[in-house]
Amino acid sequence: MAFFMNHSKRKSTAPPSLQCARGVTLVEVMVAIVVLSIGLLGIAGLQAATLKYKINTWARSSASTLLSDLSERVRINPDSAGKRFAETGADIASKYVIGDAWAAQQLAALDPITPNCETEPCTPLQRATHDLQAWRQRVRNSLPQGAALISGNRKNGLTVTMMWFDNELVEPATDGGPQALVATPVCSGSETGMAQQTCCPPEAAAPAGVRCARFSFIP
Repeated sequence: MAFFMNHSKRKSTAPPSLQCARGVTLVEVMVAIVVLSIGLLGIAGLQAATLKYKINTWARSSASTLLSDLSERVRINPDSAGKRFAETGADIASKYVIGDAWAAQQLAALDPITPNCETEPCTPLQRATHDLQAWRQRVRNSLPQGAALISGNRKNGLTVTMMWFDNELVEPATDGGPQALVATPVCSGSETGMAQQTCCPPEAAAPAGVRCARFSFIP
């Protein structure tokens, strides 16, 4: 009688095929590097664009704080912001007025004025003079080469223009030449919306590179 023995199948010890053992090739590594480089360049471009508008964004944020400070000073001393005599109907000009051009304001010393109305009693006129000097000094310290114009009165409202120098306000270079500072549009009186809020008054004589932010309020 013949006996047949069943032998279990032996596991194959042959090495896997080259297709199964395929690793990362040099081409794939290079493609990954290219994709990563494109992503890093995009991040760098976004950062450069953010830095380009950093001065303007920071300055406009500071301008809002400065406007709040000025409005509080005027509301504490409203009679010096201009009023009308009920008896005669005559208007008294506001003492909270700044009309100097940009260049003149850059040369102004803005030394402290006595008496110091924050610690000593003052007349309304003395307080207005002190307020303007202290506020102008704060504008200069808070904005790059900061300056300001104030016009109007208590009856019709005060218009405040804050100005600062922005060295990022440039035109793209052409033909390999240097970048040129851009001149901010001068107010003509017909502007509306954002154009009205960002133009520079003619009396400011603002040079190229100067930005303006205009506000108004009624004390």
